[in-house]
Amino acid sequence: MNYDNLKRLGGRKPKPAPERFEASYMPEPNTGCWLWVGTLRGANLYGTIKVNGKNTPAHRYSYQLFCGEIPAGTIVCHHCDTPSCVNPRHLFVGTSTDNEADKIRKGRHSRGDRHRKALAHLNRVGENSVCAKLTWEKVRQIRVSTKAQRQIAKMYGVSQTVISNIKLGKTWREENV
Repeated sequence: MNYDNLKRLGGRKPKPAPERFEASYMPEPNTGCWLWVGTLRGANLYGTIKVNGKNTPAHRYSYQLFCGEIPAGTIVCHHCDTPSCVNPRHLFVGTSTDNEADKIRKGRHSRGDRHRKALAHLNRVGENSVCAKLTWEKVRQIRVSTKAQRQIAKMYGVSQTVISNIKLGKTWREENV
C-alpha cells in the first residue's frame, strides 16, 4: 500500500498491531484479566484484532506477542474462562482435548446432572411441555376423529402436520405419559 498517497489525501498510516493491541484492553483489578474492549465477534464474544489485513482472535495474538509462536495443531485456552481476556498469564496452549478436559474439570461442560437439572423444563413432553397447546384428552379426541386433518387442525389451533404426527403415533405417544 502506498502510504504517501494516503497522507496526500488526508489519511494516516495505520498504527502497528502491537500499538493497537495495547490500546484495546482494560485491566480488571479483581481478577487480573485484561478485558478486550476492541472488536468482539461470535456468540462467545471473543475479541479480534486485524493483523496484516486478517482478523485474528485477540487472545491468540496476545499469546503470540508475549509468549511466542503457537505450535501447529494446538489452540490457545483460558485458565480464567473469560473469552474476552487477553492477559498472557491467563492463557495456555493445548489441544482441543486439553481444553475439553479443562472444561470438564471446572464443571463448565454441558453433560451430567447439573446440566440435566438446569434444562429439565425443556425436556417435558405432552401437556407438561411449556409449548403445549393440546391436552391428553384433546389428543384422544383427535385420534378417533374422522374429520379431515385440516379441519381438526383448525379446531384445535395447530397445524395439519401436528395432527398427522399425532394420528401416525409420531408424537403424543402414551408411553411418554
